[in-house]
Amino acid sequence: MEEASARMSWFDEGQGLTHLSEYFQRMESWQQAIADGVITPEEIREQAQRVIGLLKEVEPLVDAAERRTITETLYEMAVLGAMQTSAVSASLRTAAKGET
Repeated sequence: MEEASARMSWFDEGQGLTHLSEYFQRMESWQQAIADGVITPEEIREQAQRVIGLLKEVEPLVDAAERRTITETLYEMAVLGAMQTSAVSASLRTAAKGET
């Protein structure tokens, strides 16, 4: 990740939003995955391995309290992602039903 991104805030206090979507859209791994318009199971496995590798790098760098906070943050981000995916899926199902 470029140094500038590492120093930018993760969130916009004024809007109550994260900047994470702005960051991931610029990531090479995301750009490669969407280049052909299809995200394959292999690309998902590769991304999971990148995440695991980064977590293995970070884990020994933090103390127990920091680890608890990071863990809770990761879990809540996973919930947010699942909620967003579920909402989009529901929206697509509703739209598809309206087309028939």
